[in-house]
Amino acid sequence: MPGNNALRNLFWAISLLGTPFFYVPAAAYFLKVNPKLAISLIFILVSNEVVCGAIKFIYPKERPMPMPKNNLYQKYLAGSFPSVHTARITAFSAAVGSFYTNGISFLIALLAVSCVGYSRIYLKKHYFVDVLAGFLIGAVISILGLNIQF
Repeated sequence: MPGNNALRNLFWAISLLGTPFFYVPAAAYFLKVNPKLAISLIFILVSNEVVCGAIKFIYPKERPMPMPKNNLYQKYLAGSFPSVHTARITAFSAAVGSFYTNGISFLIALLAVSCVGYSRIYLKKHYFVDVLAGFLIGAVISILGLNIQF
């Protein structure tokens, strides 16, 4: 059905908010306009990758649509728990939201986190518990990272 392909493509595009294609240029932008936020973001996002990557290797949960596991990189990609996309956008949104505290920023962040989380379930990349774990991990790492003085 053509409608399903359009919706699938939309959710695939939304998922990009949880990837380096979004957060690397965003962090680079903040280096110019808010260096303190940029430093915090870099620390938070690197910490997020380390924690989520370690969990994926320690707890290799199968995705809803299984993926090949022929090498170490594929084994990482094949892991469903936690949703790293959701953890990234949550960590990013929480960090930016701590610097820009107006209502519009909060609503945009909430919408981005919700849409990325839902997109991962819709695309059959994760189960709800994976997305929930990604949200919690991203939030905790962001809160801890923002409390470190650089």
